[in-house]
Amino acid sequence: MRIMKHIFVFIANDISRLKRKWLTLPLILFSPVIFTGLIIWMVSSLLSFDEADKMSVGLVNLDDSDETAMIVSALAGSADVADGLEITEVSETDAKQMIENNTLVSYIIFPGKFTEKMMQGESSELIVVGNPDMQLESYVISSIIDTVVRHIRNSQANILTINHYAREFGMTDEARQDLIFEEFVSQFIQVLSSDTLMDEHQTAQNLSAGNMYFIVNGLFIIMTVWVYMLYIALMRDVGSNLEDRMKIFGVTYLAQGLAKVLAIGTIITAAAALLTYGILTLGGIELEPENLLRLLVLIGLYIFTTVIIMIIIDWLLPSFKISMVLQLGVLFLILLFAGSIIPRIYFPIYMDTVFDYIYSYQGLSWMEEIILNGRFTMEIDIMIVTLVIAAALLFVLSVLKERRFL
Repeated sequence: MRIMKHIFVFIANDISRLKRKWLTLPLILFSPVIFTGLIIWMVSSLLSFDEADKMSVGLVNLDDSDETAMIVSALAGSADVADGLEITEVSETDAKQMIENNTLVSYIIFPGKFTEKMMQGESSELIVVGNPDMQLESYVISSIIDTVVRHIRNSQANILTINHYAREFGMTDEARQDLIFEEFVSQFIQVLSSDTLMDEHQTAQNLSAGNMYFIVNGLFIIMTVWVYMLYIALMRDVGSNLEDRMKIFGVTYLAQGLAKVLAIGTIITAAAALLTYGILTLGGIELEPENLLRLLVLIGLYIFTTVIIMIIIDWLLPSFKISMVLQLGVLFLILLFAGSIIPRIYFPIYMDTVFDYIYSYQGLSWMEEIILNGRFTMEIDIMIVTLVIAAALLFVLSVLKERRFL
């Protein structure tokens, strides 16, 4: 097809331009790494914590049910829930005061009707309120709760299955409710057992010792900066005369856009994959090949989506300088809502829904899960949908620009 020929011609032209500026590409790739590395070193030095100190966590029960009260009391009364964690039951007012006094790392809220919703198979999230002065410790607690919630969701299937067959066998409602509650408590205590939390506490020790949490977030920032710098490097030499000549030869905006997406996306994805593998090797983190492949997929989806967003902004604005400023602002928002600059737990609770639908947050959170916690699963639905929507918008804008509506 003619459009494919144009795409390959533009890709070859971009590569040729980078070869002519042989100092540009190394500068683009290495300068963000050096700068971000220095920032990570300074921030991790300020926020690292002594693993000998216990992290105090509060439990706030807003559910009136006896079942939730029993679970909270069991957790608060357990002396060996996890090495390095000290859990106490407090009121919400006292928890806020203790956060202000820096005597709590964070507190966990059991919302109203928590047990009722969980036993009926409905979603009920545990809310984690972090201490702004203890960001790293609060992240660890948030990571623990995310793990717990995932385990609880898996155990809900067992509870609902027991409930179904108990009803089928004609068990009385009272006996069935007792059986379900016993199973629920058993499942809940199991996922909050010492093994589960010890794995997460080991992650906390790795964070404080190796600063891998900061490195993963820094890696995400570096990838984003790479996209911006390489895009600007390839676009700043394209003048109006060259664009007019391309129109004469029948080159479409879609072909130009797709060529930029493929060229920038491929170069940055390859560089990010190599940097990630190098960091994992130097950090002594061994991942299975399937997890390395998952990381590559996450990196690719994030980078290609971000490149398309950059092109869309460029097409919507006639001024190159204004588009540069807006692109920089949009990339900052992408990083902000990814949680790489400020962790999610420091945003208002009503922003949780926003984070759940931000592709950058999904990418970073699953990269952290795979690298820090060794997960063998990931959810990329949001990232794929975002990529498809961005690609569709790119196509629509290309048609509008061809017809001079933009």
